[in-house]
Amino acid sequence: MPTRYRVIVTAAVILSLLAGCGKVEPAATVVPSSVTAAPTSFSQTATSLPPSTLPATIAPTGESGADNLSEEEAATLGSLKQVDEYPLYTMHYHGPYNRRVSSAEGIEWSKKAISSPAWGCSLFAALGDDDNMLYGRNFDWEYSPALLLFTDPPDGYASVSMVDIAYLGFGGDRADTLLDLPLAGRRALLDAPFWPFDGMNEQGLAVGLAAVPEEEVPSDSDKETVGSLMVIRNMLDHARDVDEAVTILQSYNIDFGGGPHIHYLIADAGGRSVLVEFYRGEMVIMSSETAWHLATNFLRASVGESTEGVCWRYDRLGRQLAETRGRMGTPDGMELLADVSQDITQWSIVYGMSSRDISVVMGREYDDVDNFHLNVTGE
Repeated sequence: MPTRYRVIVTAAVILSLLAGCGKVEPAATVVPSSVTAAPTSFSQTATSLPPSTLPATIAPTGESGADNLSEEEAATLGSLKQVDEYPLYTMHYHGPYNRRVSSAEGIEWSKKAISSPAWGCSLFAALGDDDNMLYGRNFDWEYSPALLLFTDPPDGYASVSMVDIAYLGFGGDRADTLLDLPLAGRRALLDAPFWPFDGMNEQGLAVGLAAVPEEEVPSDSDKETVGSLMVIRNMLDHARDVDEAVTILQSYNIDFGGGPHIHYLIADAGGRSVLVEFYRGEMVIMSSETAWHLATNFLRASVGESTEGVCWRYDRLGRQLAETRGRMGTPDGMELLADVSQDITQWSIVYGMSSRDISVVMGREYDDVDNFHLNVTGE
């Protein structure tokens, strides 16, 4: 396995990423001829409706002592398993995750965003095969130990999402010792539902984000303000398709909490996809006229008709998706993510929007794939 501190980026690469994407080619990546691993099936216990704001890490309501865990909280924290050495963990959320704080408390992105290399994510939706629609995503950032979180709210949809647990206080050496901690020492993981960086729900709706240059964001005093990650939680819990997801986005003001501005690539199992951006004070919703969609780290709304040369990763994704007409299997999707990966790629994930299967690679180890399945309610 690669060491976490191998994520070292030269000044030239950092500058190119800060510019949006740049044209710096990555180091060669070895891609396997096939991607296979034994699947793991998960079923989730019902949980309650989440809040509409994104809280910082706080103690559970009504609990004052470190050992005062409810039965549901203990079950949640006790379900933690390590499935990859990078590390990657899995956890099943039991009980409510409906704690609220004011939106003014926001997200403390700044503790990482200011001093770290720029985000450089790559996302695509391959929708050319009605029976095998895929959503792929590279999360490019600094060292990001991850949690694959399974939730199933009683008033919403079951979903799976990826969480960077460094934001929950488990970065650095702490990332490797979670299973050595008593349950109370893992308490911060109870806030994991509020930190989805990408995810898919049981309806086959998939959502991911990528950082983009800062722009004016629309604001309406009649709308509630939510964090940029909390709105993903709301979409996963309550949207069955792209139209419902967009309606949720349109119902809020989005607060970026002092961190990078982002755009959202959203796709569903019915073959719809949109890229949602905030540009010149407006929310811009861009559908695709093709059986595929994609995004990297520039505002698509800002470049006009042609995207050629704006970002090498975008160009490469677009060429491959066009050649296949948006038809590919999971191994092909993972190979495409490997092809656009960078030294700072933390995880590559392929969501099977038709199959509800999930394949994850940590730290560009593309010969080591962890496979999972999201059970649909009632299965």
